Amino acid sequence: MTSDRALCLLLRANAVVLLCAAPCALLPVAWMDAVHRDWLGLGPLPDAVITRYMARSLSLVYALHGAVTLAVTLNWDRYRPLAPVLAGLHVVFGLGMLAVDLDSGVPWWWAATEGPGIATYGAVLLVLYRRANRAR
Repeated sequence: MTSDRALCLLLRANAVVLLCAAPCALLPVAWMDAVHRDWLGLGPLPDAVITRYMARSLSLVYALHGAVTLAVTLNWDRYRPLAPVLAGLHVVFGLGMLAVDLDSGVPWWWAATEGPGIATYGAVLLVLYRRANRAR
Protein backbone atom coordinates (compact mmCIF):
# COMPACT_ATOMS: atom_id res chain seq x y z
CA MET A 1 0.00 0.00 0.00
CA THR A 2 1.33 3.41 -0.91
CA SER A 3 1.64 6.23 1.60
CA ASP A 4 -0.88 8.21 -0.42
CA ARG A 5 -3.44 5.40 -0.25
CA ALA A 6 -2.81 4.90 3.48
CA LEU A 7 -3.30 8.63 4.06
CA CYS A 8 -6.62 8.63 2.22
CA LEU A 9 -7.83 5.51 4.04
CA LEU A 10 -6.85 6.84 7.47
CA LEU A 11 -8.73 10.06 6.79
CA ARG A 12 -11.73 8.10 5.56
CA ALA A 13 -11.73 5.84 8.63
CA ASN A 14 -11.55 8.92 10.84
CA ALA A 15 -14.48 10.43 8.93
CA VAL A 16 -16.60 7.33 9.52
CA VAL A 17 -15.85 7.39 13.25
CA LEU A 18 -16.65 11.10 13.45
CA LEU A 19 -19.94 10.64 11.58
CA CYS A 20 -21.02 8.22 14.31
CA ALA A 21 -21.47 11.27 16.52
CA ALA A 22 -24.49 12.48 14.50
CA PRO A 23 -27.08 10.20 16.12
CA CYS A 24 -25.69 11.09 19.56
CA ALA A 25 -27.16 14.57 19.11
CA LEU A 26 -30.55 12.91 19.46
CA LEU A 27 -29.82 10.72 22.48
CA PRO A 28 -32.30 11.02 25.33
CA VAL A 29 -30.83 12.79 28.35
CA ALA A 30 -31.40 9.64 30.42
CA TRP A 31 -29.06 7.73 28.11
CA MET A 32 -26.43 10.47 28.31
CA ASP A 33 -26.76 10.35 32.09
CA ALA A 34 -26.31 6.57 32.12
CA VAL A 35 -23.09 6.85 30.06
CA HIS A 36 -21.79 9.67 32.28
CA ARG A 37 -22.73 7.95 35.54
CA ASP A 38 -22.35 4.23 34.87
CA TRP A 39 -19.93 3.78 31.97
CA LEU A 40 -17.57 6.65 32.74
CA GLY A 41 -18.08 6.70 36.51
CA LEU A 42 -18.34 10.50 36.59
CA GLY A 43 -21.50 10.70 38.69
CA PRO A 44 -24.84 12.06 37.56
CA LEU A 45 -24.87 14.22 34.44
CA PRO A 46 -25.70 17.79 35.48
CA ASP A 47 -29.27 18.53 34.46
CA ALA A 48 -28.88 21.96 32.91
CA VAL A 49 -29.77 23.58 29.62
CA ILE A 50 -26.09 24.27 28.84
CA THR A 51 -25.20 20.60 29.43
CA ARG A 52 -27.82 19.36 26.98
CA TYR A 53 -26.90 22.10 24.48
CA MET A 54 -23.14 21.43 24.63
CA ALA A 55 -23.48 17.64 24.44
CA ARG A 56 -25.75 17.79 21.41
CA SER A 57 -24.02 20.64 19.58
CA LEU A 58 -20.60 19.01 20.10
CA SER A 59 -21.92 15.80 18.56
CA LEU A 60 -23.08 17.79 15.54
CA VAL A 61 -19.71 19.57 15.24
CA TYR A 62 -17.87 16.24 15.27
CA ALA A 63 -20.25 14.90 12.61
CA LEU A 64 -19.74 18.04 10.52
CA HIS A 65 -15.97 17.53 10.72
CA GLY A 66 -16.50 13.92 9.65
CA ALA A 67 -18.59 14.96 6.65
CA VAL A 68 -15.94 17.45 5.49
CA THR A 69 -13.18 14.87 5.94
CA LEU A 70 -15.19 12.27 4.04
CA ALA A 71 -15.77 14.74 1.21
CA VAL A 72 -12.01 15.29 0.97
CA THR A 73 -11.39 11.56 0.61
CA LEU A 74 -14.17 11.02 -1.93
CA ASN A 75 -12.54 13.43 -4.38
CA TRP A 76 -8.97 12.68 -3.35
CA ASP A 77 -7.15 14.02 -6.41
CA ARG A 78 -8.82 17.41 -6.11
CA TYR A 79 -8.78 17.85 -2.33
CA ARG A 80 -5.55 16.02 -1.43
CA PRO A 81 -3.81 19.38 -0.71
CA LEU A 82 -6.16 19.75 2.28
CA ALA A 83 -4.67 16.65 3.93
CA PRO A 84 -1.78 18.49 5.65
CA VAL A 85 -4.21 21.18 6.81
CA LEU A 86 -6.45 18.55 8.39
CA ALA A 87 -3.39 16.82 9.85
CA GLY A 88 -2.04 20.03 11.36
CA LEU A 89 -5.45 20.89 12.78
CA HIS A 90 -5.55 17.48 14.43
CA VAL A 91 -2.18 18.11 16.08
CA VAL A 92 -3.30 21.51 17.37
CA PHE A 93 -6.72 20.20 18.39
CA GLY A 94 -5.14 17.26 20.22
CA LEU A 95 -2.85 19.55 22.20
CA GLY A 96 -5.79 21.82 22.97
CA MET A 97 -7.86 18.87 24.15
CA LEU A 98 -5.03 17.76 26.41
CA ALA A 99 -5.03 21.21 28.03
CA VAL A 100 -8.83 21.13 28.36
CA ASP A 101 -8.75 17.61 29.81
CA LEU A 102 -6.08 18.49 32.36
CA ASP A 103 -7.96 21.62 33.41
CA SER A 104 -11.34 19.84 33.53
CA GLY A 105 -10.28 17.10 35.91
CA VAL A 106 -11.31 14.17 33.72
CA PRO A 107 -9.91 10.78 34.76
CA TRP A 108 -6.18 10.30 34.07
CA TRP A 109 -6.81 7.67 31.39
CA TRP A 110 -9.04 10.10 29.51
CA ALA A 111 -6.47 12.92 29.58
CA ALA A 112 -3.67 10.50 28.66
CA THR A 113 -5.46 9.13 25.61
CA GLU A 114 -7.77 11.72 24.07
CA GLY A 115 -5.58 14.72 23.29
CA PRO A 116 -2.32 12.83 22.78
CA GLY A 117 -4.12 10.28 20.59
CA ILE A 118 -5.59 12.97 18.35
CA ALA A 119 -2.25 14.80 18.11
CA THR A 120 -0.41 11.57 17.30
CA TYR A 121 -2.97 10.75 14.61
CA GLY A 122 -2.34 14.18 13.07
CA ALA A 123 1.41 13.63 13.20
CA VAL A 124 1.03 10.25 11.45
CA LEU A 125 -1.03 11.94 8.74
CA LEU A 126 1.70 14.55 8.26
CA VAL A 127 4.39 11.88 7.96
CA LEU A 128 2.33 9.95 5.41
CA TYR A 129 1.66 13.13 3.43
CA ARG A 130 5.38 13.94 3.26
CA ARG A 131 6.26 10.38 2.25
CA ALA A 132 3.55 10.40 -0.41
CA ASN A 133 4.86 13.71 -1.80
CA ARG A 134 8.37 12.29 -2.08
CA ALA A 135 7.02 9.30 -3.99
CA ARG A 136 5.17 11.50 -6.52
